[in-house]
Amino acid sequence: MLIRAAAGAAADTALRSEKVVMDKKRAGQLINANRASFLVAGGGIAAWAPMIPYVQERFALDPQQLGLLLLCIGIGSFCSMPLTGFLASRLGCRTLIYSGVCVLSACLIAITLVQQIYVMAAVLFIFGISSVILDVTSNINAARVELMVGRPIMSGLHGLYSVGGFAGSLSVTFALSAGSALPVTGCIAAALCLAVVFAGCRHVLTAANAAVEGESADGTGRALHPLVLLIGVLCFIMFMTEGSMLDWSGVFLNKERGVSIEHAGYGYAAFAIAMTIFRLTGDKIVSMLGRRRTLCTGTLLIFCGYSLAVMIPHPLTTLCGFFMIGMGASNVVPQLISYTVSIKSVSINAAVTVVNAIGFTGILCGPALIGFAAQHIGLPQTFMVMSAFVLMVGIIVFTVMRPVKHKTAA
Repeated sequence: MLIRAAAGAAADTALRSEKVVMDKKRAGQLINANRASFLVAGGGIAAWAPMIPYVQERFALDPQQLGLLLLCIGIGSFCSMPLTGFLASRLGCRTLIYSGVCVLSACLIAITLVQQIYVMAAVLFIFGISSVILDVTSNINAARVELMVGRPIMSGLHGLYSVGGFAGSLSVTFALSAGSALPVTGCIAAALCLAVVFAGCRHVLTAANAAVEGESADGTGRALHPLVLLIGVLCFIMFMTEGSMLDWSGVFLNKERGVSIEHAGYGYAAFAIAMTIFRLTGDKIVSMLGRRRTLCTGTLLIFCGYSLAVMIPHPLTTLCGFFMIGMGASNVVPQLISYTVSIKSVSINAAVTVVNAIGFTGILCGPALIGFAAQHIGLPQTFMVMSAFVLMVGIIVFTVMRPVKHKTAA
C-alpha cells in the first residue's frame, strides 16, 4: 500500500513537472514567433531606405516630387489601419502576417524594376499597406501572448523591431556596396523577409487559439473606450517625439550647434542606439519598476534630455540629451500598448488598432507640425514645447493609470 502510494505520488509529481516544462516550452515558442514577426516588420520597411536615392535618380525627381512620392507610403499605411484589427480577428494573426510579408516582399522586388512613376506610386501605396499590416498584427499578437504568458514581453519585442531596422538597412546597403545590382538586392531582401517569417512564425496565434479570458475568439468588445482613445493621444505625442529626433536632430546639431552636415547624423544615432538598448532590456526594467513607474520615469528622462540638449550650447551635451531622450522613449509606447489590453470589456484587436492608428498620425503630421512651429518660434523653443507635452504624458499616466497585475496563464 505504502509502495503504491509512493509510486502514485511520484508519478503525479512527474506529470506536474512535465506540464510545467510544456508550459514553458509553449511560452517560448509563442514569444520567439512574435520576435520573428517584429524583426521582419522592422527590417522590411528599413530595407527600402537605401533604395530611395536610386528611385530618385531613376525618375529624376527633385526633393518636393520625391516627398510626394514618399507620401504614398504614408497614405497606404494610414488606409490599412482600420482594416487590420478586423482582418486579424477573422483570419488570425498568423495568416495575416504570412500574407503581409508576401505582399511586402513582392513590393521590394517591384520597386527595383518599375519604370513608370505612377506604377511606382501604386507599388509604394501597397508597400505602406503591407508594412502596417505586419506592424499592427505583430502588436496584436504580442498583446495576446503577453496575457497568456503572464509577464512583460512588449518592450523586448519592440526592441527586435529596432534591431530589424538596423539589419534591414545595413544588409541592403552592404549588398549594394558590394556591387550587387539593384534588382538582385531587392530579391535578396525579399528572400530574407520570407525566410525569417516562414521559418520563425509558425507559432504565431491563429484565429482558433487566440481567445483569451474575458474576450471571445472574434475579438468582440468596445474599441472606442475613452481610456483607449486617451492612450492613443498619448501615443500620438510619443510618436511625434520620436519623429522629432528622426527628422530634426540633425538640423538642430547643424543649425544650432554648428556641427558639420556630414556629422549631424550622430544626433539620431545617439537616440537610436539608446532606444534599441533600453528596449531590448525593457522587459526586465518593467518587471523591476512596474509599468506605471517605467512610464513616468521614461517621460521624465525625455523632459530632462530635451532640456539638456537645448539649454547647454555644446554638441556633446546635445548628444547626451538625445541619448537620454532615446532612453526615456524606449519603453513608453510599448507599455502604453500593453496597458491597453488590460482595460476590461475592450476588444484587443480593435483597441490595439485604434491606438496604433491615432499614434501613427503623429508620425505623419509630426514633422510638418514641428517645422511649422520652428518657423515661428525657433527649433530650440519647439523642442521645449515638445518636452512639456511629454511631461504632460507622464502626469496623465501617473494620475489616470493604476498598476494592473498580469493574468497568469491557465
